[in-house]
Amino acid sequence: MPTPKKILIALAVLASAVLLYQLRSAPADTRASSDASDGVPGAAAAERAPAVVRVAPAVEAEFAPLHHASGSVISRHDARIASEQDGRIVRIAEVGTYLRTGEPLAALDDTALRLREREASAELARIQTQLGQARRQERRYAQLADAQNIARAQYEQVQADRDVLAQEHARAAALLAQTRHQRERMVIRAPFDGMVVEHQAELGEFLARGATVARLVDTDGLEIQARAPVSLAAHLTVGGPVRVLAGDASGDHRISAVVPVGDEASRQLEIRVALDETRLPVGSAVELAIPADRPRQVVAVPRDAVLLRRDGNYVIRVDDGERAQRVAVELGDELDELVEVDGPLSAGDLLVVLGGERLEPGQPVRIEATEAVAVQAGSGRHYAGTAR
Repeated sequence: MPTPKKILIALAVLASAVLLYQLRSAPADTRASSDASDGVPGAAAAERAPAVVRVAPAVEAEFAPLHHASGSVISRHDARIASEQDGRIVRIAEVGTYLRTGEPLAALDDTALRLREREASAELARIQTQLGQARRQERRYAQLADAQNIARAQYEQVQADRDVLAQEHARAAALLAQTRHQRERMVIRAPFDGMVVEHQAELGEFLARGATVARLVDTDGLEIQARAPVSLAAHLTVGGPVRVLAGDASGDHRISAVVPVGDEASRQLEIRVALDETRLPVGSAVELAIPADRPRQVVAVPRDAVLLRRDGNYVIRVDDGERAQRVAVELGDELDELVEVDGPLSAGDLLVVLGGERLEPGQPVRIEATEAVAVQAGSGRHYAGTAR
């Protein structure tokens, strides 16, 4: 009767024989594939199914070093409106009211001036009546003087009295016009289109001449006020391009004014950037990207094409045979969605921008679409690449 030890040895010998038979009977291509997968990764990648990817071309772009400066949105018209007359406020526009040029901002009590206007008007009418009488009397005395029925001195006296009344009439007319002008100034009007943003006086308060009533701000005519180093003055010109960054939004604008006077302490000068179409609240903080040097031509790739790894940065290029190639690159400046690269790349090379994280060198790919790439060039924007 066999012992348990002999039985175990017999089972082990049988299992070895079965395994050896299976290895010898396996197909040759299967063994070759197994051997390749153990020692040749590129060959294994070549046998994989094509990976679906999106690509975009490398482009030749115009890059310029940028200086970033902080700025604030201001209004071209921002004024604290003052009163030209004394008086108690009887009406004032509410905060948030938008006024057109010439519309009432506030009104003062004009009771005293209305009474003074009536008095001046009556005085003018009285003198005008006297002046009319004097002129008629002058004509009668002229006839008598021509007939030598009165002395010449009497006629001259009548003429003098008429001249005095004419001067009094002119003075009374000027006083009436002055009173009316003062009364008109009791209504404080908006000197430009704008919004009432702050009260400096309230309804019922007595306002002294020259005291501020309210702050009026033109919320449509906006511009950016910023400061830049004096060393950049050669690159700052009126009409020159500048990039404005406001939160997550950005846009290209033009320099509207450069004040070529630097501050002695900070060594900075002031620049203004017009915001004719952009609507930002007055007082918003923005960032300006100002050209710091002359532009240069570089090869740039989409930001999504760059793969950042511990062993270096690289991109995946698709060759003519639609296989993936890993290309190591050095990164430079950034512009919009483009990154300057230094490496064995040329403008027009197709780079994987989506689906390249798991690609292996030599792996076949299937291009799903070719994305357009925006390129900054001078004052315009040009596009390279077409949809497939």
